[in-house]
Amino acid sequence: MSTDHKSETSHHEVVDENANANANATGDASSPPRSTWDALRDNPWVVLFCLYGNIGALMYGFDNLVLSLALSMTAFETTFGTWTAGAYVIPAYWQSLWNALSQVATMLGATAAGPLQDRFGRRAAFLVAACLSAAGIAVVYTAATPGAFLAGKIVNGLALGLALTTGQTYISEVTALELRGIALSGFTFCMNLGYLIAASVALPRMSMASDAAYKVLFASGWVWPGVILLFLPFMPESPYFLVMNGQHDQAGRMLRRLGHQASEAVILLDDIVRTHTEEQLRTQAARESSFRDCFRGTNWRRTRIILYCNALSQVIGSSFMTNGPYFLVQAGMSSAKTGMMTEIGIAFGIASSLVTGYLMTVCGRRRLILFGIGLSTGLFTVMGIAGCFPHSSPALWVVGIFLELSWWVYGPAIGPAMAIAGEVSAVRLRAKSLAVGFTFNYFFSTVWNVVMPYLYNSDEADLGGLIGWIFAGLGAISLGVLFVELPETKGRSFEELDEMLTAGVPTRAFPGSVGSPSSRIVGKYTVDPLGTLSGMIT
Repeated sequence: MSTDHKSETSHHEVVDENANANANATGDASSPPRSTWDALRDNPWVVLFCLYGNIGALMYGFDNLVLSLALSMTAFETTFGTWTAGAYVIPAYWQSLWNALSQVATMLGATAAGPLQDRFGRRAAFLVAACLSAAGIAVVYTAATPGAFLAGKIVNGLALGLALTTGQTYISEVTALELRGIALSGFTFCMNLGYLIAASVALPRMSMASDAAYKVLFASGWVWPGVILLFLPFMPESPYFLVMNGQHDQAGRMLRRLGHQASEAVILLDDIVRTHTEEQLRTQAARESSFRDCFRGTNWRRTRIILYCNALSQVIGSSFMTNGPYFLVQAGMSSAKTGMMTEIGIAFGIASSLVTGYLMTVCGRRRLILFGIGLSTGLFTVMGIAGCFPHSSPALWVVGIFLELSWWVYGPAIGPAMAIAGEVSAVRLRAKSLAVGFTFNYFFSTVWNVVMPYLYNSDEADLGGLIGWIFAGLGAISLGVLFVELPETKGRSFEELDEMLTAGVPTRAFPGSVGSPSSRIVGKYTVDPLGTLSGMIT
């Protein structure tokens, strides 16, 4: 190595030491390495705020399963069904409308969350989501016709989109660097917890003939907007939002409310202001941001990554898994065995989310996602092979078992993906970028929710276990795309990620870099604060 290069490296080491001496547990400081447990101990309030932020995922999981369970209740069928061939039957088109339009409303709510957050703040978006959810549940609870029930599902769907998108934005902006990945991946745990709570409330009431059976099920959904409204007065506004709106003093106060010492808050605030200012210098973005900015220049790479991450829930067969009970009955499995398999699947999903939270601190994001998609591809391949023997009882059991084993994939594939989606966007575009991601997520979900019944219904394609080949193929394609496009963001501050993505650092060059707030050495690349590749280190 040349003398100049040695001198340059020595300079970076000195700057790093000075930066580390003053740094702390932030998402943007070049802080010295801390264990996850140390970060949890030092940031108890932030942990609670992140649990609050993930309530949107819990609401979504609860709402997703509630309708499926209500459809199996006799009183619900009597209220909303029509008398056909000696029994009450809910027309298929109403079931499709309830599912599809609820997903479309969630998509629209996610889209609206971006400008709403940027205009009025993260707390205001939570408030609107809680009010809409309470109103939507009220309509659902009092509905006596399928049309009124649909109206309530649409209103509540808008609230879910707002709460989900706002929660991920908020968590990414208030969490310490060491905790950010775990906090964002808590999305999957809370969603599975929502499934479990819905099942716990509904299963003891399945045999009740009174309309109280399903009304209590829907009324229990009021708990979630109630929790949002109850704790909202204690929630600090995001310091990033306040800095972007020129309220630096208020941002400093919010940092102290998040549990940081006064001296620590000053350094944190300086990091946030510097990151925002450097981004404006690079993009000349003093003007108000728009959704179009997400698809321009280097931001298009960030948006692609966010879209990939949001597509993965359908790549691993999320719509297939949530329709699993009906699919297994259609395939010939008894109701009792189907119920047992469903409960086991939800338990697998929760356990997978918890294990993933730990593994992310060891393995990072990228490797876990690739492992999860690879595992999903393997499981669905086995299911597809079993589906080639449709009239075999052992083959049916293989299909059912591997469908429920797929819940294990949810943690490693989706948890880290939600972490990366919350980390790679530009600071000024974070709310809008996540809105784009969640909008695509629920658009993709709507498509699959419409298509799935045609794939497994006995009067349509009746593919049975052969559906596994479809998801195995999607998984194989996704593995190739993710290997090329998906960067490792573990341990990266927002400032570092912003500079690296703006500079166009290749995906494979992300790991193993060191640097300082004034200049980064990224693999073979030196990235200056304005995000340009200024030289090569040999």
